[in-house]
Amino acid sequence: MASTSSAGAPAHSHGFGPGRLLLNWLVLVCLTFSTFGVSQIPMPVNLHLAAALCIAVVKLSLVVLFFMHLWWSEGVNRIVFLTSFVFLLVLMFFVMADVGTRFTLSNSRIPPMPKVDQRELPTGMPPGMSTVPQGSTGGPGPSSGEAGHQ
Repeated sequence: MASTSSAGAPAHSHGFGPGRLLLNWLVLVCLTFSTFGVSQIPMPVNLHLAAALCIAVVKLSLVVLFFMHLWWSEGVNRIVFLTSFVFLLVLMFFVMADVGTRFTLSNSRIPPMPKVDQRELPTGMPPGMSTVPQGSTGGPGPSSGEAGHQ
């Protein structure tokens, strides 16, 4: 009779000891400091973003391959991870393309709002929007003597 227990089977070992975990952690710490170091280099913002994303992808790969044991897993797990990673890249590409091609507010045809000193306007309304003539001491709206005379 065939046995289905794995008592006689050798244990499946990845050869992944504490030394390799420590080395992986040290590499991740060095990559974290390199991300900070690259952010201190004077260069365009787009290059900062590209460098940070490249370093983040390397760190992600190390974590997924070694800490999540994808390096030793079967093909189905690798295909699922790779497919989800490709969809993430497509999403990031389209988001960055959308943000990168938008116009800035300085290129807009809408003029910027004027700077208004709020101390000069007791009602808080911009000039020309209030029915009270400039310099009048009355409150907003017509006075009681002018209510029916238009």
